[in-house]
Amino acid sequence: MVVSSAALNSDTFTVSTPSDTEIRMTRLFNAPRQLVFEVMSKPEHIKQWWGQLGEGYSVPVCEVDLRVGGKWKFVNRHPHGEATFYGEYREIDPPGRIVFTEIFADFPDSVSVVTSVLTEEGGKTRLTATVRYPSLEVRDMVMSSGMSRGAGISYDRLEELLAQLQRS
Repeated sequence: MVVSSAALNSDTFTVSTPSDTEIRMTRLFNAPRQLVFEVMSKPEHIKQWWGQLGEGYSVPVCEVDLRVGGKWKFVNRHPHGEATFYGEYREIDPPGRIVFTEIFADFPDSVSVVTSVLTEEGGKTRLTATVRYPSLEVRDMVMSSGMSRGAGISYDRLEELLAQLQRS
């Protein structure tokens, strides 16, 4: 699946299902790996791109304790209410890899594990995020929720933030 947008590298965003319990998203960013890692892991940056799908979206809560065993929590405020996500960091190897659990508060028993890998490609950075769900049913529910559209838009906001930071 490819989501089209005016953002640079938007056409590199892909979503696949490599197994019955996984969703894999990849995206190329026009920035060095260290900067991409920083923008994906610091609250002041995360609030500017994560879940920023349009008018009326914000991230009023963005807590990051970036260490193995540290907790994270994001609250996405949107036109129809709020959605809370939280989890715990399992592996951190900056700037190339981070593994964490992710729980959507509305379904606290469905713990997913996200493995994000950042690789350098000719001065750019490719993100490969693989999310492992507890079952095929949960994976399919997430796929049908519009998650891939939301991720694509959020990654466009991330690309725009990276460009802005590199200009300043």
